[in-house]
Formats: sequence, structure tokens, C-alpha cells
Amino acid sequence: MTARLAGLIAALFFLVIGSGMMYLSPRMAGGLGLSAAEPGPGLFPMMVGALMFIAAAAHLVQTMAQTQTEAEPPYRAPRDILLLIATIAGYILLLPRAGFFVAAFLLLLGSLSIYDMPGWWRRIATSAVSTVFSYLVFTLGLSVHMPAPTWFS
Repeated sequence: MTARLAGLIAALFFLVIGSGMMYLSPRMAGGLGLSAAEPGPGLFPMMVGALMFIAAAAHLVQTMAQTQTEAEPPYRAPRDILLLIATIAGYILLLPRAGFFVAAFLLLLGSLSIYDMPGWWRRIATSAVSTVFSYLVFTLGLSVHMPAPTWFS
């Protein structure tokens, strides 16, 4: 399988998933909500589906515009993507046990490390600032109760 064919298949897959999310989100009980002040349960899946659709369409156009080169590099396993999936799985497992601060900090630190952000101090500082910022947005701005750590209680 060539890299171009893999890109086309991935783009089409995410186009279908994004379209399905946008189609099914308004049909959830409560729909998209009455207004921005009272969002329904389908609003977030609708936004995620729309972003997925737009990104997949852009990737499809970019992949289609590429010309076929004579010597394509050999296919290699997507190590970064597999590590990111493992990092997200670790976040899901840690969130109810270690709480939001520890799980989110480790998720961000792992993500920045996988994609080679320069300097460990920058990674740690960016992860810490982003975790605190997202905590404040969710708790103060959206009045969401974050999970309390059960391992440390």
C-alpha cells in the first residue's frame, strides 16, 4: 500500500465518520439545544463531526493534488499515532483514579514529548499552564465538576 492510497483511505473514512456525526447529532434527545446559553447534548458531537469533516476534506484535496512520485518511501508503521493512542488510553484510565490535574498534565506532557517539542522545561511548563487553564475554563467558565482523585483520598 502506498502512502498516497493510505491517505486517501483515511480521508474517506473520516469524511464518512464526520458526516455521520453531523447527521446523527441533531437527532439525539434534546438535539442541539435551544440557544448558546442552553446547549443540547448533540452540540458537541456536531462540532466535532464538522471539524472532522473539514479536516478530512482538506486532507483529501491535498492528497489528490499530490503527484505520484517514482520512488515513494516504503510504508512504515505510524509510531507517533500509536503512542498518542496509548497516551490517551492512559489518560482515560488515570482520570477517575488520579484526578484531572495528574491525568491532564501527563496527557499533555506525553503528547508534547511524542511530537518532539524542544526542551523538557518548555514541555513541563506548557503542560502545567495548559492544565491549569483548562481546569479554570471547565470549573469557573462552564461550572463542570472535575473528577476527584480516588487513589490519593
